[in-house]
Amino acid sequence: MTMSPTGSDPGHRGPRAGFSLIELLFVILIMAVVVGFAVPRFSSTFKQLQLQVFAHDVAKLLTYASKRAVARGEMLRIHFDVEGRRYWLAQAKEEGESERLANRFGRISSVPETITLDPSAREVTFYPDGRADRLEMFILDSSQDGYQLVTNVWTGGVTLLETHGKYSR
Repeated sequence: MTMSPTGSDPGHRGPRAGFSLIELLFVILIMAVVVGFAVPRFSSTFKQLQLQVFAHDVAKLLTYASKRAVARGEMLRIHFDVEGRRYWLAQAKEEGESERLANRFGRISSVPETITLDPSAREVTFYPDGRADRLEMFILDSSQDGYQLVTNVWTGGVTLLETHGKYSR
């Protein structure tokens, strides 16, 4: 028996380790089919999650403004720039004038590209006595599914409801 310089037996014809090209192609095909079905479902789920998180964030900001206005005895106003796709919280100074808050709640927040805002007013004011301006806003995705956000004018409370495609103004 002769050995090659690398120590292997050149005449040995036993079972070989590894996969054939056909086996590898078959596994790749199966993986492509699985990914093909999973990606559209993941994309849809991600958009729904993004819509849900955004709607809850806006509702939390409105609730914060309502509670802070009462606690600190100040008028707060949330501005909605629909065309600029942004919104922010400000302290109301005089009729119509306001100054953005210096804390994280006063920062200008962006509306994600996949989401549309349809507010009944460009701003909503929360007063020290607990009242608020009337606001009805729809927060929608491209399929017109989404949320309806409404302020209570007497209590300053915020209600967030799912629309399930029942959007109508």
